[in-house]
Amino acid sequence: MKKLSGVLLATLLVAALAGNAGAKPTTVFEDPPGDAGLSSQSQPLPGADQAGFDITSGSIEKVKNDLKFTVAHAAMPPSGALPEGFRLMWHFSVNNEQYRFTIKSVDIGKPDPLSGPNGQERVGQVYLDGAFRLETFEEGQTVGTLTMPVYTVVAMLDGVFDPAAGTVTVTLPMKAVKAKKGSVIAGGTGGASDTGCQICWIPHYAERSLTPHTVIDAAVQTATYKVR
Repeated sequence: MKKLSGVLLATLLVAALAGNAGAKPTTVFEDPPGDAGLSSQSQPLPGADQAGFDITSGSIEKVKNDLKFTVAHAAMPPSGALPEGFRLMWHFSVNNEQYRFTIKSVDIGKPDPLSGPNGQERVGQVYLDGAFRLETFEEGQTVGTLTMPVYTVVAMLDGVFDPAAGTVTVTLPMKAVKAKKGSVIAGGTGGASDTGCQICWIPHYAERSLTPHTVIDAAVQTATYKVR
């Protein structure tokens, strides 16, 4: 009986290791290189790729109880991206609930009078290794040409800029978005996605009046990811 139990245990262990080894990130979008620039990609700008703004693909994978979202780029400077002046966004849905990531290579928390009570958790904080924020988001009131987005910070997440690989990865705990086996992650349909900014790099200030003309490079999540 002990021998049989040992054989069974070894078999299960080998199967588990084989399953983990076979797990790979799932590509959920691709974007052609060389199109980063101005006016929602219609005017490629030389040097935008070397500045770390030229998106080429994105993937999602499950690692234990987390989901890892990775955005690949044509190139990236040692800083990951120009600090403070630019941000990467990824709008997505989990079982039709809308979320977005707001990501910066460096973030200096400061009061934001346009966001009301939201976003104040950053005040007095400095994130030298990057800031990776999970938010719920909707367009707010428009005053003249200025649109004031309304967002709620769900969590500050772990993430990393990898200049050598040209990637940005954010780790999302499944419990933060109530994801579980069978949950479907799709491209976001709310927030700023109607401006051509479902997945995009924009100037830091431009979130307040986001239009296709303020998008440096953008991509669209064309495939869904089902949590297994």
